[in-house]
Amino acid sequence: MGRMYVNENQVLLRQLIEIYQPNGFDWLMYQITKSNTLTLHHVDEVSEGGKLTVANSAILTKKSHRALNMCESRDPYLYIIINEFFREIIENAGPLSPEMIEESKDLKRSLTRTLYRK
Repeated sequence: MGRMYVNENQVLLRQLIEIYQPNGFDWLMYQITKSNTLTLHHVDEVSEGGKLTVANSAILTKKSHRALNMCESRDPYLYIIINEFFREIIENAGPLSPEMIEESKDLKRSLTRTLYRK
């Protein structure tokens, strides 16, 4: 049986899951499913000098990560606001509080409106 390759992002994602204990939803309230698995988002892009650390990482599903990346070009201001929210979660260093969950839902609605102009 071959060895399984594990990269730094996978290790960080596992650490984030232990710390933040997502309960079926990512940090933008997208549901985690078999087809919408978790990914790692770098709050400060690695290509821009961001570090590969827990303190620079957010838990997103594939769907929300794709939406956030699209948002970066369509509404850079909202992209910044969302990343600032991620910094608040990181600073909290634990599962999302009820207030954070509500803020996350609001940001998801804003993101959806931005992407689909609803």
